[in-house]
Amino acid sequence: MRWEILSFKQPIRDLLLTTYSRPIQAMKFYTVLLLLLGSLIAVPAATTINATNQYAYGANLGWADWRGDTNSGAVIGDYVCSGYIYAANVGWINLGNGSPANSVRYQNLSGTDFGVNQDGMGNLSGYAYGANIGWINFESTGAPKVNLATGNLSGYAWSANCGWISLSNAVARVRTDTLYPGLVDLNGLPLPWQVENFGGRGVDANADPDGDGATNLQEYLAGTNPNDANDYLRITFYHRSGTYNTMAWTTQPTRFYEVQRRTTLDNASTWSVYFTFTSLGAGNIGFDDFGNQNYYRVRAIKPLSP
Repeated sequence: MRWEILSFKQPIRDLLLTTYSRPIQAMKFYTVLLLLLGSLIAVPAATTINATNQYAYGANLGWADWRGDTNSGAVIGDYVCSGYIYAANVGWINLGNGSPANSVRYQNLSGTDFGVNQDGMGNLSGYAYGANIGWINFESTGAPKVNLATGNLSGYAWSANCGWISLSNAVARVRTDTLYPGLVDLNGLPLPWQVENFGGRGVDANADPDGDGATNLQEYLAGTNPNDANDYLRITFYHRSGTYNTMAWTTQPTRFYEVQRRTTLDNASTWSVYFTFTSLGAGNIGFDDFGNQNYYRVRAIKPLSP
């Protein structure tokens, strides 16, 4: 079997093989359905920080343990960070209480609504606070960031009293094992996602307000916009020449993708993984397949899911 990553430079509008249009049309439903069990029951962990990659360092601060005492250690989330970091020289540092006033992200305009935000692309911003150190600024100059593919933190945070604090260096790094999605409503949708997209909670997870064929829950799992009819997971190109297949699909920079295959569409047939991409946002592939009849679909995978 031969695999090759392809890059299509011209816009793709229609599928070339209509015989595959029916299974591809149903792809969004089945693809997202596979992810439901892991997404509906997300609960906050004591800390999301890896047990062996937990230390940041500042020349005037020393080592800072992001796991803290584990039960109240740092939690890195899809929207905000929370919990505490512990440094022997300055004590506890608060990343935020995990409950921003607007239910989405901290505004950092008062002492009751402060903390470190995550913008959805991994960039960290905002303020942490320690009683013995004052404010710690996660700002653009230090470029603090969490890698959405690996969970590794990088960049620096700035303390007026202690200088730069490195989140990774040649000796140690901070890494989160998961990204906490926030409080999950009874409808299976995280509260901050509902507020950000619809202004409040109680959103119907099975509704399709933009009419693109994907439910709100499917849009959340695929990382697409539930209010944009042009933004949904779909295959945009398929062509077979001999045994060689080329395929492209819509992508999001915050999702992994997996190509799956089966030979029939009856209930007794199961989908098998054909190829899993290890880089975020991959959107096309070329491969040999010697079967006479095959059906393909693409699954979006949310990285660092609890």
